Amino acid sequence: MLSPLLPALSPDQLYPASSVYMARTQLQEVRMLGYTNLQLDTATSMLMGLLNGYASVRHEGCAGTEVIELFAAAGITVDEQMQIYSNAAEARRCAEQLVARGHKLFWPYPLPAGFYPESAHLVSPDLYRFLNAKQNLGKLVPQEHLAHQQCLSHAALASFTSPGPVCLKAGGDAATGWGFAVFPCPDQAALEAARSWFAERRESIPCVLVEQWINVAGSWCVGLAISEAETRCFGGAEQVFSSACKQSGSIVDSSQPIPAKVHALAVRIGERVRTLGFRGIAGLDIGIDRQGRPMLFDPNFRIASSTAQLLFHPAAALRSGLPISHSLQITPGGSFADVARKLRGPIESGWFIPTRLFNGEKHPLSNGTHIVTGFVMAADRASAATNTARIRALF
Repeated sequence: MLSPLLPALSPDQLYPASSVYMARTQLQEVRMLGYTNLQLDTATSMLMGLLNGYASVRHEGCAGTEVIELFAAAGITVDEQMQIYSNAAEARRCAEQLVARGHKLFWPYPLPAGFYPESAHLVSPDLYRFLNAKQNLGKLVPQEHLAHQQCLSHAALASFTSPGPVCLKAGGDAATGWGFAVFPCPDQAALEAARSWFAERRESIPCVLVEQWINVAGSWCVGLAISEAETRCFGGAEQVFSSACKQSGSIVDSSQPIPAKVHALAVRIGERVRTLGFRGIAGLDIGIDRQGRPMLFDPNFRIASSTAQLLFHPAAALRSGLPISHSLQITPGGSFADVARKLRGPIESGWFIPTRLFNGEKHPLSNGTHIVTGFVMAADRASAATNTARIRALF
């Protein structure tokens, strides 16, 4: 049996004690993420094993015994005051009951306006929207750490020309992420395609940001835990891209921590937003340009895809003696019992750590597929790629 896998930070270092994880929102709030109705519920599977002793509202697909047992096999204890729901109305009732008891809700993406009073949220929805709107970066970050940016109306974008590569991003205060509304434009053809995409969505996107293209030597999602008293940096996950601006995974290497200047910039920004009232987890996308300057590209004042990997990596590396972790996500079919059986070997051997699990048998929109997210441990990067392939080959 594996020894316990303890995260680098305790729940009270991540969120105030009265906080509740409540992620179930509506499609209107995540329209710039490309979400489906299924993802509204699978989003409730984040932060398992990181909120022990806290209250949470989770879909039954990520909260059953069959899921908890797989985490336990990895040495991860899941011991929450879990409120389990099967539909949106039940999720809202669970949240309302917790709010009535004095709890504060926190979420990766805003909950529907008008569902809960302003006092019900750990972070004000207005503050969340301000902090995560890319056009407000200049109010949070020193200019020397930002690419040159201009905000164009759709009319102005229609006639915009560029002498060189740029990146187009959705403006406004809608929640964004995953590179869904981000388009690298190295040439005129790419610019025309991006222009067309934004024109088709002009009702949802009030303006478009045109950002100078900057070549980077490396980039990281830097994890921050921002509390009443301080900003803690819990490391950075090196970003892996399948194509420009389209992230496909994260690598954490115990022997290669994030550069000191990246760490310093992230904490500086975290301290700035702490004074504005933000509390909880953030993940800032910061790269190093060819001149060695740290450059911030994306403000993620919310849980990031690499959050759990960063928090569990130190203990997983110490336990396994393997310094590299590489994230992956798969959506296998078949029965969840069969999925669990195939995963047990890698999990119990200590080289695969689950971070998100969702039993699709418990959701009518899953089409018979499940979600398995986690990371493999390896001695080096080549072995990490081999181990991710080994997990995929199981299905």
